Amino acid sequence: METTDYQEVSIKLAPLLDALSHPARLQIVLHLAKYNGCPAGSISERLPLSKSTVSQHLAKLKKAGIINATPDGLCQRYKINEEVLTELNQYYKSLFDTILEFSKTKIDCPCSTK
Repeated sequence: METTDYQEVSIKLAPLLDALSHPARLQIVLHLAKYNGCPAGSISERLPLSKSTVSQHLAKLKKAGIINATPDGLCQRYKINEEVLTELNQYYKSLFDTILEFSKTKIDCPCSTK
């Protein structure tokens, strides 16, 4: 049986997509796209979620590198990591370009039973 290693784009894109795979996290990213640093309290005021739930979502986005936090007194100010956002865009485009290219030249699956 033939095996293939994961393509690099899959390895790099998967954790980013995982971090974005919840509507609340997508909404947080959309919110942060508008502002130049935003405290968690301000973010939680705009979502129908508790502050602790928003904090968990922020932690997942931060762990993936999609957002950064900087101390501001007793709270943290969150903002989008523009560099990672650019990489995410490139990986996503690369993945879909590859899918479209593969779909143009489909062949029979080598593991098909006859």
